[in-house]
Amino acid sequence: MRHYRLLLVTLLGALLLAACGQRLPSADEIVERMQAARAATSDAHATVAIDFSSPERSGRFVVEGWMQQTDLSDAAGKPINRLRMEVREASEADLVGSIAVSNGERFWLYNPAENTVVTGAHDQMKQAAASTPGSAAPMFADLLSQGLDAVELEVLGAEQVAGKNTWKVKVTPRPETSAQLRLDGVVEGTLWVDEQLALPLKATLDASDFGQGSVEVLSLETNTGLSAELFSFIPPAGATVVEAAELAARMQPQASTLAEARSAVSFALREPGYLPAGMSLVEVRVIGTGTVILNYSGGTGSVSVVQSNEEVGRDREPPAGSQVRAVTVRAVPGTLIVGADGQGSLLRWEEGGLRYVVAGTLAADEALKVAEGLQ
Repeated sequence: MRHYRLLLVTLLGALLLAACGQRLPSADEIVERMQAARAATSDAHATVAIDFSSPERSGRFVVEGWMQQTDLSDAAGKPINRLRMEVREASEADLVGSIAVSNGERFWLYNPAENTVVTGAHDQMKQAAASTPGSAAPMFADLLSQGLDAVELEVLGAEQVAGKNTWKVKVTPRPETSAQLRLDGVVEGTLWVDEQLALPLKATLDASDFGQGSVEVLSLETNTGLSAELFSFIPPAGATVVEAAELAARMQPQASTLAEARSAVSFALREPGYLPAGMSLVEVRVIGTGTVILNYSGGTGSVSVVQSNEEVGRDREPPAGSQVRAVTVRAVPGTLIVGADGQGSLLRWEEGGLRYVVAGTLAADEALKVAEGLQ
């Protein structure tokens, strides 16, 4: 299931819904106005366009979203809002019609392509959505979801966005935020904040080799008195309903043997014909019925070979300071991520409808040799 993309939509849409003068104000003044606007926004309804690109993929979503404040707060004391997001347009057609709903206590994630619903307690929502693509957009969402205290703002000037006067503001993470999110200064964003509403109308991100993303509010109305019933969800007839806790347990890797792993999946499992000197198979793990992880160790390092007919590998964000480049592996396009010290590598590609990852404490050329030797 592709709930990771629904999470992308949810996080970015929630960002813009919840963020809720001729003299150019200072950054502190803009923050004060944005915080006041957010406090005064009891509910909001918006249509948001999200564009993103990364070394692996590019895409676009148009999402309609609703937000309503509640009196609830999470364990960290942050307010919990009711949310509803519906995908109206998407570059990947099977995402159209996807729905994410939270009433503040419980959530539902609906995948129309598979007619499945994942549901659970509100605090399980992000985990249930599983992973996020290795693109700029979720990185920016993680950054801004930390709150205005987590970023530095610099006022760049005034511009018009969709005919509205806005303040153009540069956004960079504070050092402690960079450390927490492992950004290492790679993220630089820009916000365009509506002068009248003090709410962001547009956001862009440049994350160097990791990708770029933009979010733009196409329409916005606030404090219209939304009904709480909008934030409930009844699964469609015939839909498969899965509890988030059950899904999480199902997706935990299980120890296995090679023979058991071959029987557990529907594809032909490949083994390395080449391994760095001294390495041998030390562990086999199976996730669900679609993913096998072969772990090898010995000598001075280790390597894992992942094979799956599901979404794997894209949830691993490149480490801070790493290099990302496109490569050709087994005659198909792949992505190679090399650690800052040049020793750790992660190689991922798709071949014959399957997804492969080779990762470990090995140099880039060794990772490519392991991949080329799979048989």
